[in-house]
Amino acid sequence: MWKNYFKVSYRNLSKRKLYTGINILGLTIAIVSFLAISLYIYHELSYDKMYTDSERIYKFNQEFVSGGETQLVGSTPSLLVPTLMEEMPEVEIGTLVFDLSIFSSVMVDAGEGNQEESKFAFADQNFFKVFDFEMISGNPDLVLTEPNQVVLTESTAKRYFRNALEANDKTLKIDGNEYLVTGVMQDFPSNSHLDFDFIASFATHRHGKNPEWSPSNYYSYAKLTPDADLPTLTGKLDQMVDKYMGEDMNNYGFKTSFLFQPVTTIHLGEKQLKTIKPTSDIRQLYIFGLLAVLLIFIGIINYVNLATAEATERNKEVGLRKVMGAGRMQLFGQFISESFILTFSGLMFSLLVLYFLARPFENFSGVPLQLDLLVSPVGMVAVLGLLLLIGFLSGIYPALILSGIEPLHALGKNIKIGGGAWLRKGLVVFQFFVSIGLLVATLIVQQQLDYMREVNLGYDREEVVALTYHYNMRETVGTLKSELLRTGAAQSVTLAADMPIYIKAGYTIFPGFDNEKELMITGYNVDPDLVKTLGLTIVAGEDFSQNEITRSVAYEENIEHAVMLNESAVKSLGWTNEEAVGKKLNFGSPAFVKSVVGDFYFNSLHHQVGPLAIMVNPNEANVILAKLPKGNPAEHLAKMEGIWKTLAPDRPFNYKFVDQEYARMYSSEEKTGTIFSLFAGIAIFIACMGLFGLVSYVALRRTREISIRKVLGATSGDVLKVLSADFFTLLGISSVLAVGFGLWFSKQWLEGFAYKTQISPLVYVAAILVVALISFLTIGYRTLKVNLQNPAKTLKDE
Repeated sequence: MWKNYFKVSYRNLSKRKLYTGINILGLTIAIVSFLAISLYIYHELSYDKMYTDSERIYKFNQEFVSGGETQLVGSTPSLLVPTLMEEMPEVEIGTLVFDLSIFSSVMVDAGEGNQEESKFAFADQNFFKVFDFEMISGNPDLVLTEPNQVVLTESTAKRYFRNALEANDKTLKIDGNEYLVTGVMQDFPSNSHLDFDFIASFATHRHGKNPEWSPSNYYSYAKLTPDADLPTLTGKLDQMVDKYMGEDMNNYGFKTSFLFQPVTTIHLGEKQLKTIKPTSDIRQLYIFGLLAVLLIFIGIINYVNLATAEATERNKEVGLRKVMGAGRMQLFGQFISESFILTFSGLMFSLLVLYFLARPFENFSGVPLQLDLLVSPVGMVAVLGLLLLIGFLSGIYPALILSGIEPLHALGKNIKIGGGAWLRKGLVVFQFFVSIGLLVATLIVQQQLDYMREVNLGYDREEVVALTYHYNMRETVGTLKSELLRTGAAQSVTLAADMPIYIKAGYTIFPGFDNEKELMITGYNVDPDLVKTLGLTIVAGEDFSQNEITRSVAYEENIEHAVMLNESAVKSLGWTNEEAVGKKLNFGSPAFVKSVVGDFYFNSLHHQVGPLAIMVNPNEANVILAKLPKGNPAEHLAKMEGIWKTLAPDRPFNYKFVDQEYARMYSSEEKTGTIFSLFAGIAIFIACMGLFGLVSYVALRRTREISIRKVLGATSGDVLKVLSADFFTLLGISSVLAVGFGLWFSKQWLEGFAYKTQISPLVYVAAILVVALISFLTIGYRTLKVNLQNPAKTLKDE
């Protein structure tokens, strides 16, 4: 029986090629979108679940409380893991990682010249016991046990030695020191929060030989025993902190504690924590999941509308079948089989499209489409369930309506299909609500991105070039700076610890001298030319002089040094800008406020501008910031490169424009905006196909009326008004709903930004007008076809 249903359905669909093609296209686009988003969400949720007993692996974060303020950091001291393993039976094994890229890159030479590498880390001998990545060569228990050993990823080994297996037991010169390659591992999976090209033995690092309770620069992990009780272990951790750090906490007036974080929650966890790889916001996954479901539903609605529009042309087919003895269930089976044929075709095309889209999608999103999941047992069940769900939901309404037509009515001329006009119109309202809502969301995201691009950061980021240099260049960097100025390659140059877009060093101002408060503050180590190079605004006091005592010297000799505070720091200390100048502070050594600079953004706009202290300390700098002269940047960069190659011939010349790096901070938001734009376009396209179906239905229903109107002198415009009258009502309802959604979405989206734009009402107007215009063109096309019909022929048939 079903075989016969599918045969007849296939013949019917083959005859109605336009109807079939539009439906398959709509379903294909909806299913491709749904599957791509689903695979993306699955990838994001699967982070760090590939390790054995991943549910027992935890990362430690450190919380500082000082002066009533709390700061959470993702790194810990180097002595934490050894102490945990020695004193806590609940810790089965632990490991620590030092991400060197936080501070600098390294130079790697395999005998063919230096290459600059940034994805370099130190890890202790337990790294591969906690994170059991697959080794291509080398014993995971031995590869990091001795100083100057290094493990390469497979792709890195191929870059340097052409073959991963040949890399073993070879040597690399890293920052002038010989390292023995003791193993090669597979590349880190895309769904691991760890991502390095080189892992060197922590025994090489000074804190690997002599671990300490300060500084907190290391990522610490532990695999707990199966019976470990976290509340009990937390209490023991607090006792351990009092035991080893209590004296420092009492002396310096701060409190600290260590917190557990399941390793599987790192990727979607605290965005304020510094992590090895950028994290994601779980709210975006919720939004994308909702998008996937909405796109499937508008694809289904599109089918229902088109099937309903076609129903009037199939009334005689239904009537003849019933007269010949076909029962309602038989007709229902035939029409539902058409839905499954179309859905199956759409699914097959979707899988083919996904195959070709896999690489572009990965390049765009940074997330691979794991198509092998779709052919796994679970994936195949999920795909089959999707097929059955879409096929049934798409076909149920048209099948019920068509199979329920009375034979005599079906064979008549003035057939009225179904009484569910409210349902058809409701479905169209839903389609346009989704289309307008997604377009509103796109424009809101874009407006915030425009705001972030154009906001006055409080410093000049245009034409400022950043050159990262290694600590072993500190003796020559002064000469390099002088040559850049002398040759005119730069009009101003300063040395700084970081680019101004993200300053990360933390300090504490202790009570004492003229200050009674304890204040956690961000510190920026620079040379005296920072203000001139970045165009900072001094609101009180005066700029640094060229003969300032550096903080390093002042700290060693316990003498006074100058600092600049930003306005937020001055406000936190309870002073006015003018009062602050000349005040003495306790930075662990004496300091005085030389000037106050206007607040500038030194972090993402997701965060408020906090207290900042700028200190002359070029020995702690890692970046040259050079303001280019007016004119062609390429000429000035060529001069810079020539000077660099003369004074630092062993290091490649790599530069970054500060404004481009600032824009890169918001790459995640940029991608979100692009994704919304893409899916808004898809939704509008499918919705317009649904609208085409509704207008076709109205045109077929009102053919006789339109013909009479034309005979009586109606113009094309009059016909357009007749067919679009219902549409404007539906669009109005959709617009009201979409505005409500937009207000909700703007609140949710902008909640993550400390500094946000004011959403213009024009955003809503523009979205409604765009959808209205596209829809109007769709109606106009269908109206043209109706208008070209000969009214005499139509009325004769009637």
